[in-house]
Amino acid sequence: MSIHKNYVEIIGNLGEAPELKMSQQNQPRLTFDVCTNKAYKEGDEWKSKSTWLKCTVWGNLATTLNRMNFTKGERVQIEGELRNNNWVNTQNGEKHNDIYIQVSEMRKMAKPQKTDGQDNSAAPQSSNRASNSASSFNQQTDKMYQQQMAQSGSEEDDGLPF
Repeated sequence: MSIHKNYVEIIGNLGEAPELKMSQQNQPRLTFDVCTNKAYKEGDEWKSKSTWLKCTVWGNLATTLNRMNFTKGERVQIEGELRNNNWVNTQNGEKHNDIYIQVSEMRKMAKPQKTDGQDNSAAPQSSNRASNSASSFNQQTDKMYQQQMAQSGSEEDDGLPF
């Protein structure tokens, strides 16, 4: 049996402050757009490509996130799954298919710090999740690897046949 996983994680900036509304079934729904940027080099010039993603949060999580007072331009980390919404425009009969992220987790992020022209991704400002300890573990192992490479003098000669 084949198992498929629908999971997405993005880091980007809010296009507007999230908006809380009630559905027709009286369920809280928080909606917002997140902009992600991808830097790439074209010739000698650096360029950036932006992608806007629609996001929706339902229920208690929507009301909880709404109390966190997210603001336009704020850097956030979003986890969730991709969903689609098929609908028909009642005025002209056109069929539409919107793709959006059904959010399961959202965190405020610190702004990235620039050092020597490099953009360093920042860790979440506050989170009680294991991801902070995993991030700390990754930083420690990266540091140990760099120290080992500095002591051996070469990253090329690792003794592997490939």
